[in-house]
Amino acid sequence: MNNIKRYLTSLVFTMALSCGAFASDAGRTALPFLKMDIGARYYAMGGAATAVADDVTGMTFYNPAALGMVESFQLGATVSRNALDMKYHYGGIAFPIPFLSIFGNNPLNIAASAYVFDKGELDDISHRKIGKDWSFTFGIGEHIGTTTWDAFGSSSDLEHYIGITGKYNRSELPKPVEGNVKGDAFSFDAGYTAVIDKHFGVGVAIRNLGTEIKYIEEKDPLPATASAGIFFMPVDVENFDWTLSADFISYLREKENRVRVGTEMVLFDLLAIRGGVKLFEEIREEWSVGCGLKLLGFEVDLGTILNPQMNDDKVYQISLAYKFPVSKKEKYNSKNDDYKQYKKKQEDTATQRARRNANPLIYQ
Repeated sequence: MNNIKRYLTSLVFTMALSCGAFASDAGRTALPFLKMDIGARYYAMGGAATAVADDVTGMTFYNPAALGMVESFQLGATVSRNALDMKYHYGGIAFPIPFLSIFGNNPLNIAASAYVFDKGELDDISHRKIGKDWSFTFGIGEHIGTTTWDAFGSSSDLEHYIGITGKYNRSELPKPVEGNVKGDAFSFDAGYTAVIDKHFGVGVAIRNLGTEIKYIEEKDPLPATASAGIFFMPVDVENFDWTLSADFISYLREKENRVRVGTEMVLFDLLAIRGGVKLFEEIREEWSVGCGLKLLGFEVDLGTILNPQMNDDKVYQISLAYKFPVSKKEKYNSKNDDYKQYKKKQEDTATQRARRNANPLIYQ
């Protein structure tokens, strides 16, 4: 019961942040790169990743709760080329700390990352650089518990994850003649994800809540965002997995809503094929595709947009990640121990109830 209260407290906290952000007035926001997808896997799936994100890259942009799913030391890096010769670079690291835990029974995972957005050059004869935006993040996340129940002769596990990320953001804008003017802002993200036997999951996240960024005298808020996602694995057989995901995204200050839909097929836990679509965009739907390869702990992913908004045919992301292996025996023993504890608690509760029924006066 205490664990359930914790889960509900975390969820209510996240939704309360959402309600507070909705109170903001509609208008323009600064640092639009904070709304851009990052990570070739998620980029190829149309950005439908609030529930399906499960690595250091996913926790940086889509849902900090993804950090709770980290099982071993991992590194991630992404190089992106966007429309108008803009470039996006990302690097992150995450690892568990076995001797630390907020909720008492699982390792606390921590992560740090940095991403740089190069805005290209001015469209004039000077070829002067427009400037760059930076974001440096530090996050913590944890698997906060498992709810297990018996049904139809088998057991199911509902895994709960939460996470929070703090960000320091810096931006440059060009001056009318030469040089750049700079601004700084702090923000944070928070998220929650629940997964049933790794076949079905839901997630919610609030992102980019923080201070306004100031350029000389002008102040602009950050692009506060709320998202809710779901994923379902209709096919999970030996050597073949198929996942469907969908997100509803609300840009709170702009009062704009978006829908993302994605799919991923994995063959032999080696080759991945992905696709996605972004719906209700300002101009038109945006379709994406990509692929990935896993080998010896390394993962290489590629994602590209088929019909980018700016009519640029060189829009893509390439990601490279490495995850230290986690032995199947270790994972099985952990799950087996959790189930034994669950069954023992059931038996203790049943025994105590029987004693009360047999001797009601003693327990009054």
